[in-house]
Amino acid sequence: MQMRKLFLAALAVVLMSGPAMAEDGQKEGPEGHKMMKNDADTDGDGFLSKAEFLAIQEKRFAEMDGDSDGKVSKDEMKDHFKKMKDKYQEKRKEMAEKMKQKAEEKPAE
Repeated sequence: MQMRKLFLAALAVVLMSGPAMAEDGQKEGPEGHKMMKNDADTDGDGFLSKAEFLAIQEKRFAEMDGDSDGKVSKDEMKDHFKKMKDKYQEKRKEMAEKMKQKAEEKPAE
């Protein structure tokens, strides 16, 4: 039961992270729709089809499945989320540094 809760929580995080990650690679398209600049929108129509969405999830599952056995263990899940956390923290550091540099570049009024 505990493993099922952990898996469902991890799945929710993975599914919710998709839109957040996609925002970085979006531009305005026809009729105000967001178009992805990344590889998610494989047919280039500006929409994410069910097949395209599932392909993204398959890729994420493969990234989590460290030993490629078709199953994600608790340890693999922990490793994956640690990598995601580390990557996120690095991005935050980069953003903070950029903001600091911009603040230093502004002339005093």
